Amino acid sequence: MCAAAHTPESFVANPREATINIALADDYPLLLAGMRQILAHCDDIVVVAECTRMPDLLAQVALQRPEIILFGCETNRDNLAHHLHSISERHSDVKVIVFTGNPNLDFHEEALRNGAKGVLLKHCAPELVAKTIRRVSRGVLCFDRALTDRMLSTFVRRKQTEPPPEIARISSLTERENQIIGRICEGLRNKEIASKLYISDATVAHHLTSIYRKLGLADRIELLLYAHHNGISSLR
Repeated sequence: MCAAAHTPESFVANPREATINIALADDYPLLLAGMRQILAHCDDIVVVAECTRMPDLLAQVALQRPEIILFGCETNRDNLAHHLHSISERHSDVKVIVFTGNPNLDFHEEALRNGAKGVLLKHCAPELVAKTIRRVSRGVLCFDRALTDRMLSTFVRRKQTEPPPEIARISSLTERENQIIGRICEGLRNKEIASKLYISDATVAHHLTSIYRKLGLADRIELLLYAHHNGISSLR
């Protein structure tokens, strides 16, 4: 008689966790089948769509409304950006985790800068897949520590060469701008921030432009790094 199968703790859902609907996308059906099998152990994660082509993925996301897309991608950085933009333009509320065999940190940074909420390597431990999905669902960015260390190190070195003191820059932010920074650090998109603060998407974009100008930043990713480095990432 066979012994009862043991389910690793990482696969077990917290009873308080809400169900997370996800879509799987990859060129290879065999990989999709393997991913579905891994996630079948997770009571709080439900696969609502599996796609091998981008048009099918966009159609299924519109139909099934998943919270997260696990997106298999082995293309170059330009194609990666194109794919992520295609998803974001049509489904801005969906979080994307890029699933790749490419270990190059430049590729991972491109994913981050183009809206991905996480990157998983295809040789990772199976339990890390569910863990990453849950963390991204809660608004946490999930990237290789080496990438975040490299970006933060580069960012800090650049900021140290700039003469204006950070205290003066930060103090120039309005209360509303601080609220928006806090929600950016929660992982929220412009549309979600607008809903929480009862303002329009255009107003959020206007405030972000002002924040970038005041802090001398180029984009959302630099704002995240700046906020964490200077201790202004918490909600106000």
